[in-house]
Amino acid sequence: MEERHRRLLIRQNPWWRGEKPSLPQFERDLLGELLRYVDYPQILAVVGMRRVGKTTLMKQLIQKLKAPEKNICYISFDDIDFQKYEVADELISYFLEFSDGSTRRYLFLDEVQKLPHWAELLKTYYDSEDNLKMFVSGSASLEIKEYKETLAGRILTFHLPVLTFREFLRYRGMRWQISRENLFREYDLKFAMHREKYQRYFEDYLEKGAFPELLDVEDREFIRRYIKEAVVEKAIADVARITGDDERIIYELFRLLAKSNAQLFEIVNLARILGVNRNKVSKYLSLLEKAFLIRIGYNYSPSVAKQLRKRKKQYISHSCIVMALLDYPREILNTEVAGQLVEACIAGHFEKVNFWRSPQKDEVDLVVDGDGLLAVEVKYRSHISRREIGGLLKFVKRYGAQGVVVTRERLERGQFRGVDVLFIPAWLFLLLDSPA
Repeated sequence: MEERHRRLLIRQNPWWRGEKPSLPQFERDLLGELLRYVDYPQILAVVGMRRVGKTTLMKQLIQKLKAPEKNICYISFDDIDFQKYEVADELISYFLEFSDGSTRRYLFLDEVQKLPHWAELLKTYYDSEDNLKMFVSGSASLEIKEYKETLAGRILTFHLPVLTFREFLRYRGMRWQISRENLFREYDLKFAMHREKYQRYFEDYLEKGAFPELLDVEDREFIRRYIKEAVVEKAIADVARITGDDERIIYELFRLLAKSNAQLFEIVNLARILGVNRNKVSKYLSLLEKAFLIRIGYNYSPSVAKQLRKRKKQYISHSCIVMALLDYPREILNTEVAGQLVEACIAGHFEKVNFWRSPQKDEVDLVVDGDGLLAVEVKYRSHISRREIGGLLKFVKRYGAQGVVVTRERLERGQFRGVDVLFIPAWLFLLLDSPA
């Protein structure tokens, strides 16, 4: 192995020299979950959008391991010198040679999707090395590449999302969870006196809250440029490189989706506007979803087959991406557009979400099928009429769901046509320990 490769590797592993890297004290929720799986043999893969903190998460995990320093190796494939199969093989062999094979060894491979044929390399080491626990991280490509067959039974995948509102509040030392069972009592005792502060923090979250590096940034121009250039443009460049397609068209498609955030879409219409084949648009949408830039929701039906045949709805993964991409000022949160931003924010709170639209055009914004069926209508304003929640009432009666109206500030229980409905501010809804 070349000397410069050894030097780079040692630079990436300062604990080999007795040094402790400086890392943020704030920890993502996923860190605790990963620690539960450290003793299992499977490779642990962390995937997520650019800039959500995958590298920091891996390094924080390294610091929590109880192992000799020589038995922990971190390799970042952001370094172009390491992006060759033969070089990566040599780096891993070098680590295994000087580590103690009689005890557990830990290998961390960051941005592994930049390494050609990485799945085959990991399979070789997984099958041949005892006492070797591997961790990998990656953005869109890690999900897009066909690794699941090669590593079947050998890998567990975890999604690191954008920052949740709970994490956002935890960073600021605020209360970040409330029991649904004792909602009104806990609210009165712990949250009511600070409700204006929570509302302000929620608007901060909508504007910049997806990415850890922006937590303490107040410069709005910097926030916009960071999100556009370090997140959106880089992620779309990744997608274009994978497909070999025109980056400009994928970017324009994403802008179209941002303008129609939390709305129904037709692939035929998008193809016509962009002047490309509908099959290409369908492929781009799938890749944007795998890059964690958008989510697709389906029209709820007890029949999964019927869901797939009906129209779809798309949500940009976080409101701050829409605000940055379309150059929205913060004042946009006092307009009707805020409802779409909040709806997408609520959608991102759940692992899987749908919507409902009947043939008679009755609608419910969000339907979540978990432990129980939850129907959510987003009305991010102060005044809400009974007529505006007619679709919600019909859905709750038809399917026996729990009905919730997400508001700007209203908190109460109501009953309409014999249907119980909970009205709850958006910021408080995101703190419920069990929304459904």
